[in-house]
Amino acid sequence: MTEPAHDMKIEQKYVLVFDFCSSTVILESLIQSERIVHWRNLLIEIKKFLQAERDIHGFEVYKFIGDGWIIFFPVNFSPTEMFSFMKRLSDKYLAVYKREVRPVLAKSLNNVGVTFGLDKGSVIRFQLLTKREYIGRPLNMAARLQGAVAGKDGAPAQNRVLMTKSAYHDLKGEISKVYKPVTVKRTLKNVSGGESCLYIKVWLDAKPLSPQQAIS
Repeated sequence: MTEPAHDMKIEQKYVLVFDFCSSTVILESLIQSERIVHWRNLLIEIKKFLQAERDIHGFEVYKFIGDGWIIFFPVNFSPTEMFSFMKRLSDKYLAVYKREVRPVLAKSLNNVGVTFGLDKGSVIRFQLLTKREYIGRPLNMAARLQGAVAGKDGAPAQNRVLMTKSAYHDLKGEISKVYKPVTVKRTLKNVSGGESCLYIKVWLDAKPLSPQQAIS
């Protein structure tokens, strides 16, 4: 456990949580056909991609969470570069999926890609079992937002980012020039104050939206 001598430190970060669409269905199909090695190979390639991007841009790859990762960006990180990274990650995943997984998959899937949850705020860093760990509301929020990207409107979830309005406020000066954000309503489970609230969704492919949908 954490020793009293291990200092805790409060840090401001952007917290990004991402996951792969339809991963449960993909895994079940690959297990049935005894082709799970192809999913392992995909995860290895994504890990190498993240490490290379980290070394270039200086963000922190914090933790693997089964079929996605948690990433921390410094609060002074370029918003344009942050969203460009997400687009590169989405493109990389799709390319590896098409090469490594789709040829051996027994099912045809339409919802293939990456979903993202993003928040900004204070996280607490401490040592636990010799490892650096973090706790804080932004971690919980980003994870819940990632899981709520799809909503109930039936719209595709892949390659979409769902973020808090406060995080968007600090990013919009740059990203609104490239992307077309929309306001959506979501109810986040297991979040204090998680009643139905407004959040911001961004299409990484910069899909054109109607004037009624676009945020000024």
